[in-house]
Amino acid sequence: MSFSYTIEREEELMMVSLNGNLISKPQAEGLFIEIENEMIEGGENLMIDLAEMEYMNSTGLNVLINLLTQTRNKGGDVVIVNVPEKINKLLVITKLNSVFNIKENRELAKTELTKANES
Repeated sequence: MSFSYTIEREEELMMVSLNGNLISKPQAEGLFIEIENEMIEGGENLMIDLAEMEYMNSTGLNVLINLLTQTRNKGGDVVIVNVPEKINKLLVITKLNSVFNIKENRELAKTELTKANES
């Protein structure tokens, strides 16, 4: 299965849904460009929904780290939601679960990102 993504916007929150297998950086080049453009338009916070991800390797993790860096450099924050068990194990093994803010679902992530905006 290939990699795809969708971006939705709700006020200053961007919701990115990742789908499929993320195994090479060129797969995500369009994603970085679109998020950069959305941030210029005023989106600060990013929710990354992994519910439809099937596989991710170290390159996929690097993409997540780059998205986190890109967002924080613009003064925003990132919350990852709906992490499949296989990818969660990868985050735990690499200790990235302590780097990323991970929530069980979109509602919890929205609450977290709203609090971040208010502070």
